Amino acid sequence: MREQLKAAFTKFPFCLATYVCLIGAGWLLFVGWEPVKDNPPVYVREVEVRAGERAWQVSHTGSMKPFLQGGEYVVTVANYDAIRLGQILVYHAPYNKSPIVHRAVQKDKDGWIMSGDSNRHTESWFRVTKENYLGTVVGVYRLDKTKAN
Repeated sequence: MREQLKAAFTKFPFCLATYVCLIGAGWLLFVGWEPVKDNPPVYVREVEVRAGERAWQVSHTGSMKPFLQGGEYVVTVANYDAIRLGQILVYHAPYNKSPIVHRAVQKDKDGWIMSGDSNRHTESWFRVTKENYLGTVVGVYRLDKTKAN
């Protein structure tokens, strides 16, 4: 066993694969990894909803900070087949009574895996499918607080 371990670090081609893995692990530890983010445009004005779109208010949970603070309105278009990695989706989940606004971080055979921008982990136990999907965010509307009375 000791000789096999030694060979893994010293004999070609095993040594090359070992060092590539170690370099990759070191890179992730020191540099980190940032998920893909495909943010929609942000508007500072009253909400505009066109035909085929729907508006949702973002809750104040903080799960999408820093991009969404809470209280904004997101406008969605429903087209499940056009979802891309990094887009923000609105969907129903059985563990929450209100619709959820999170980012699509991975797709597998069962659907889209989601995560909030400030969440440390993905929602690996749940998938967004055509049945629970409500829309893809195409615009974010923040009210202009300087005009408030």
